[in-house]
Amino acid sequence: MHFILLSLLTVMSLHCPVSRDATRSQDHLGGVRLAYTLNLGPGAMHVSLDYTPVIPDSTVFKYGNFFYGGMKDLMKGLRNVSSEARFRVDPAAGSITFYHPGNTKFRITYDIIDTHRLEQRVVGEMFRPIITSSYFFSLSHTLFLNPVIRETMKDSILMSVKLEKGCTYPVFFTCAPELKPGEVADIILSDGMDALVTGASDLHIEKRELSGIMNYIVLRINRNNGYNLRRFMDFTDTFLPAMDDFWGVPVGSFYSLIASPFLDIKYHKISGTAFRGGFHVKYSGDTILADEEVVYTISHEIMHRYTGAGCVSMGEENQWFDEGFTDYTTWYLASECGVMPPEKLGEKVREAFRDLSANPAKNTPNEEVMKHFWEGKNYEKLPYCRGALFAAWMDKRISDLSNGTRSYRDFMRTLRAIAEKKNQRLSVNDFISAASGFIPDDEIRGAVDRYIMKGEMIPESLIF
Repeated sequence: MHFILLSLLTVMSLHCPVSRDATRSQDHLGGVRLAYTLNLGPGAMHVSLDYTPVIPDSTVFKYGNFFYGGMKDLMKGLRNVSSEARFRVDPAAGSITFYHPGNTKFRITYDIIDTHRLEQRVVGEMFRPIITSSYFFSLSHTLFLNPVIRETMKDSILMSVKLEKGCTYPVFFTCAPELKPGEVADIILSDGMDALVTGASDLHIEKRELSGIMNYIVLRINRNNGYNLRRFMDFTDTFLPAMDDFWGVPVGSFYSLIASPFLDIKYHKISGTAFRGGFHVKYSGDTILADEEVVYTISHEIMHRYTGAGCVSMGEENQWFDEGFTDYTTWYLASECGVMPPEKLGEKVREAFRDLSANPAKNTPNEEVMKHFWEGKNYEKLPYCRGALFAAWMDKRISDLSNGTRSYRDFMRTLRAIAEKKNQRLSVNDFISAASGFIPDDEIRGAVDRYIMKGEMIPESLIF
């Protein structure tokens, strides 16, 4: 969630794998339980779901996610719901309950319509379905009905997706990047429910295989903006190898980087969101990499391949890490690999210190931050600056204590190893445990308590 209306918003995923092959195995509970068929027509995406219940008698499905942009009326985009099973809609909760006998398979049909409006500003274009004659966009939570079952079960259940033939432009699924109209892709449910689908008349897809991972770069390229392709590929060909050098061998089999222009927004440079297995940015104007801010934003989103939306995550209540450490790690790596000048790391840290010092909400305890997050930019900025400054302090402290023989990168790789072994979001205690291998335990515990949990301003002398 980067400064929301100022730069970008990122959303968390709770599991380590960045992407996984959608293949059947004995671990999957009875094959495909949710079979989605999509038919993109004028002004609507028509959806048919054949559902084999995981739990008997009744199933609650969620539509939309209030955490994305704070919008609570997303169900206005869900129309013409029909089923052979009896059902009850609860718009306030964003849910539909279907009553079915036992575990008997039944069908649900519904339409998704475009509900984004100018007055919704950036969050409308970022988090609502958009359907025009030449463009389609939706996050999975506003396209697929998501069953309310144990999260661990979603790693053992398959969904399938089929896009009917007849669409007038190409459509790309981040959870099934090679899917073609008329074909069926089987996908692990937890992957399919944290994904993105987009299509356009000028959709252009480039592929780059790196460290055994296929990277899909999905852009909007036409005869008037061909320069974007060269510039964006030069950037990715520099930053992606640097990511592998920093983090080590990546997890998964594929990753998606998607960039497309805003439709109606001219006053805002760029916004983005990360999801499992990729990220998406929308930019203003005709040029993707328009300036340093845009380059940084895209770099930040790629960093979420690991922190925040990837396996090294501490969840919604600890955005000081998921976003603040993503900020600092982005500056650190971009300065190191040449995407930004080397001096930019120090400049970015000083800018964060100035911003936090001037922020009226700077001393808000960590447990209160997310309660007020959507109330304005002071709370939106807070976890980013607080976390980035704490990361800068750790970088300096690790180097000082080891006489330069150990680094911030060593610490972040340690966190990754713990996260992958744990296979779930990290706790604050996990963070302290990893950090205590680099900084004395009592020192790191005291620093986390004072400068993160209680919200005290970290002294400038400790950072610079």
